[in-house]
Amino acid sequence: MGMDRGTIVIGALALGACAPTGAVVAPAARLAAAGCPDWQSVGSAPGKLWWAEQRWRYRSDEEAKQAYARLATASPSPWPDWFASDDQVPQRTLPAGTRFQMALAAGQPTEKPGRFGTFDRIRSVADVREGLAVRSNWKKNIDRVVTYEVVRPIRVKVGPIGPQVDDETCALLPGRWSQFEVVEPRADLIQSLHVVEERPIR
Repeated sequence: MGMDRGTIVIGALALGACAPTGAVVAPAARLAAAGCPDWQSVGSAPGKLWWAEQRWRYRSDEEAKQAYARLATASPSPWPDWFASDDQVPQRTLPAGTRFQMALAAGQPTEKPGRFGTFDRIRSVADVREGLAVRSNWKKNIDRVVTYEVVRPIRVKVGPIGPQVDDETCALLPGRWSQFEVVEPRADLIQSLHVVEERPIR
């Protein structure tokens, strides 16, 4: 995939979620409380949607069920299973001058960007959920987008976004956009970036 200096990239970050009392609630318990007790099954609401969109990719029903089960976990792959395993995702370099955006959560410092981004433009929180497939328990309160510019080349993995099952809203997140994952340590990432702009989203 080629990249121009003006490439716009939009990011999604993975954050943990806690119950109001501060106790961590298992995904299955959250969905059971939300009226989706069988969310890990293809017979659930998100499972049926996934089946309608993805079943054709697999040679048998059993193979498709196993693929859905891999999504219905706490740490599913961010890449589609038809694309590549994590250690096989192609790597590229974002050159100096490349501008990209990251969707940040309320209270998240601008100087602490995440590891994931996309080559598509974000317009709303709904875009983050559906286009970037950001589950509610990964990032709950998304309130703004920060535009960064690369000042020192950074290495990234590049590929399509795989679908996700939102373990809080009982929804299938299609994830139809493109994405990159920063390879170098997240703590060092801001040293390679310049903040250009912040804007609110809803």
